[in-house]
Amino acid sequence: MKTDIERFFLALPDLKRQLAMELREIILDKQTDIEESIKWGQLTFSKNNKNIAFIYTHQGANYMNLGFFKAVHLSDPNKLFEGTGKQMRHIKIYTGKDIPATQIKKWFKQARSIVNTPNETSK
Repeated sequence: MKTDIERFFLALPDLKRQLAMELREIILDKQTDIEESIKWGQLTFSKNNKNIAFIYTHQGANYMNLGFFKAVHLSDPNKLFEGTGKQMRHIKIYTGKDIPATQIKKWFKQARSIVNTPNETSK
């Protein structure tokens, strides 16, 4: 029987699957306190049941998105984030070369400390 996470990856076209797997590998690398699950049909990463980020796409799009739930609180020196939500922002990934691995790791470090702040709630 396949897990929800396996089904998520299998449902993606080849290029998107490869991008999503690369993002997942970066996110989970040496971060044993990060949990992954499928929420709202998307691969979601959390800590202590508080959502941090998610990988998603849209039908017909030729890219994957990496979204952060509390992105407005994260440092974005290279102005990579897109979006106008109250808290959420995302980056678009078209190729493996587009993945800002070092920046993603920095965002996760920042985001993990945000979810430990009292009065922060999951979305």
